Amino acid sequence: LGYVVCVGIQILVFFLSKNKPARTLLLFSLFGIAAMLVGILTQGKVAIFAFLAGGLACSIMWPSIFALSVAGLGKYTTQGSAFLIMMILGGAIIPPIQGKLADIIGIHQSFIVCAICFAYLALFAFLVKGILKRQGIDYDTTAAGGGH
Repeated sequence: LGYVVCVGIQILVFFLSKNKPARTLLLFSLFGIAAMLVGILTQGKVAIFAFLAGGLACSIMWPSIFALSVAGLGKYTTQGSAFLIMMILGGAIIPPIQGKLADIIGIHQSFIVCAICFAYLALFAFLVKGILKRQGIDYDTTAAGGGH
């Protein structure tokens, strides 16, 4: 039942994002921060469900990260998307950092690394909206178009 509540909250957050990538990324990043902090500050099943909910938030964020990162690149979109895919390397860098911290302060408290990563994504979501608006791209007013 506990994880059902987490999924329900994420469905609510998804509807609150109104299908706008910057808002989706910001809201799910904030949810991820909250989930990590709940996980760090609690014990047992609550902590487990909180950490799992943070992972589920990541799956919702990736399409927004990708769309916001390649928007406005014009003829460089293919190179930008290739670099973005290669930057998934962060998935190979962050776990050893968290692991080293876990050796020092304990596994439970080491999830602060994840909270910091979610905070970085929240900052990106907050800043990218203004950057794209200055380039004439406004996802808040633009309807989604077709494919290539």
